[in-house]
Amino acid sequence: MYENRIKHLEHVHEMLDKKIDVMERTGVFEDNNIHDLKKQRLQVRDQLAELRRKQHEHDQEVDQGDD
Repeated sequence: MYENRIKHLEHVHEMLDKKIDVMERTGVFEDNNIHDLKKQRLQVRDQLAELRRKQHEHDQEVDQGDD
């Protein structure tokens, strides 16, 4: 039910991780810019956690309906 959105957010999170990693390794960034990216990454992670929780609840309901 939530699989596509979860996959999309996982991709977004991975891209943010890579961008932040490159910026930190090279030292080429402005503090505000990297702060904003880290904030975005945290928001994506929170959204992922919420969707995974909803998916788990949905799966549990479906499994119980099969009894």
